[in-house]
Amino acid sequence: RIRVRGISVGGLLQRTGEPHSNGRLSIWLDDVGTGETIRLDQPRGPGAKDCIVDPDALAHAACLLRRAVELGHPLIVVNRFGYTESEGGGMRAEIADAICCDAVVLIAVRVSRLDGLERFLGGAATVLPPSAVAIADWAERAVSARRQGIAGQVAGGEPKPVKMRVATGSAGELADLYRRWHGLRQGCRRDEKA
Repeated sequence: RIRVRGISVGGLLQRTGEPHSNGRLSIWLDDVGTGETIRLDQPRGPGAKDCIVDPDALAHAACLLRRAVELGHPLIVVNRFGYTESEGGGMRAEIADAICCDAVVLIAVRVSRLDGLERFLGGAATVLPPSAVAIADWAERAVSARRQGIAGQVAGGEPKPVKMRVATGSAGELADLYRRWHGLRQGCRRDEKA
């Protein structure tokens, strides 16, 4: 629904795949601009309880997000603001770059991490309902307002500020919503066996 409205979208979506032997689901990231898929987790065996995120995959994901920002997409989707970002790591720098480059940024965040995100932003985030239509409508309005603000600034007018918006829910729920925006069926890119 967003691209049909003429909005170029870049960024990352997180989804889950097949379960590991320990019962945890594999974690995948899809680059919404290029279609590239990377595996974010590393299988650690049935007794593993520590963090399963592959640091090399996370670094690659950060590069993909940075590339989306550099390409100048007016709307950047961030797979999640999680514990690592709350503690000052993860893709926090890339999220800051997206905000600073004047893109409209949509971030998946759990309610339990919303305080950490708001500390990072330095103020309250606007929470969107987990509705594909509501998010697509917001994205269209926010990108339009951002474009008018930039145009007004160039013409000497006062720009209209657009705050960053946040959709709450699990990363999987928000990825499902995003796929519905584009009419994609869940699991259309099944690279789990790669």
